[in-house]
Amino acid sequence: MNLPTEEELCIFVEESISNKQYNEEIVFYLPEITIERVKKKLPFNMVGYSCVISSHSIRHIKKGHPNDLDYICKIVDILENFSKVIKSLTRCNKTGANLTSLEFYKKFDNNIVKLVKLKIHRDKKLELKTLFVKD
Repeated sequence: MNLPTEEELCIFVEESISNKQYNEEIVFYLPEITIERVKKKLPFNMVGYSCVISSHSIRHIKKGHPNDLDYICKIVDILENFSKVIKSLTRCNKTGANLTSLEFYKKFDNNIVKLVKLKIHRDKKLELKTLFVKD
């Protein structure tokens, strides 16, 4: 589960949005630098966690934030070089349950990208839920 390159992520995004039947995911272990930096800011040990990006999540982002799709290609950069990370609660639209999320922020030029990942405790995964540029 090597880190995907920006090019691999862009190809995955393109395939996900051009083919609604495409149902794949990219999975990789979190970079060591991310684990260390998060541990310094939050009482949360991310050792052994993987990041999951599904084609469904990409289509969800396209529906809500179509102008921000290019930032999905930069997820590894965002995770390694975030400027801020916070824990937050996100309400699940389907079940109404509160889900603990991690929000990673990184500034690109004049835009601040907010990358939200859903933390799933039992199988040590962070699943991409949304990504957008903050106004």
